[in-house]
Amino acid sequence: MLKRIMFTGMALLLIYSGILVGYKIFEPQKTAETTIKSTTQATIDYETLKDYTLNSGASVTHYYFFCSAASKDCIYMENTVLKSVAVDTKLNLDDYLEYVDVSSLEESLTTNRLGADWGISSYPAFLSCSVKDGQIIINNSLQWDPKTPLSEDNVIAWLAQNGIYKNASSAEPIASAAS
Repeated sequence: MLKRIMFTGMALLLIYSGILVGYKIFEPQKTAETTIKSTTQATIDYETLKDYTLNSGASVTHYYFFCSAASKDCIYMENTVLKSVAVDTKLNLDDYLEYVDVSSLEESLTTNRLGADWGISSYPAFLSCSVKDGQIIINNSLQWDPKTPLSEDNVIAWLAQNGIYKNASSAEPIASAAS
């Protein structure tokens, strides 16, 4: 009788160990919170953007990407649309786009400053600007619209409009960065 109890106990221990080992082998991997890759590239804080732009001089054209790491639309734009655009155009967009972090505006609930300062009503947004006679000149912009989100074609057309990409059909990048 004692042998049976010990045999049953060892069998249960073996089954338990097998289940534990199987769980550890097939355990789902813990994933880090999804963030946009721009956290690794240099970012410009919104509060310093005007000074940064004015101090860069008149010969520089800036191509800003206004975004917030907390925005799901920005995460989608960065991780899906911009990656596809980079593959399609064979451009390293980090060489052209300057990431502007608007998280401080979200936290203080003052995102309407984007419209007053830069003519942008929603983000993520792309903006081309330069400096002339000590004034910031906004050349053009491309903004997110929740009803019709930006697509690869929209971004590629904006890149072509700004001379970053030769043309949308030739799949040839322009050789030098403008910033």
